[in-house]
Amino acid sequence: MTDDITREPLARALLASLARSRGANDPLGSLARTVLSGDKNLRTAASVSWHGIALQASFAEAMARRDALSPEQRAEYERQAQQLRDANDQASPDAEEKWQE
Repeated sequence: MTDDITREPLARALLASLARSRGANDPLGSLARTVLSGDKNLRTAASVSWHGIALQASFAEAMARRDALSPEQRAEYERQAQQLRDANDQASPDAEEKWQE
């Protein structure tokens, strides 16, 4: 994993999806396009109040949805998240070095 999360394939895919699916006046789409274009890094882009407020609201909504899940649904999401992390680890450039250690 790099120090810059936006260089990770999963993060870039998420940003690209937000950039494609959100309109010009959507703060999360704007944040994604700003980061992907290299105009600002993620930390700086998130500190823009319009972006930050939208991130906070989206996070609160996601947490409420998560809290409403049954234990079985949560376990399934955790299993799928672990699969994504494992796939990302295997796809990373230093995966071969990790395997050889």
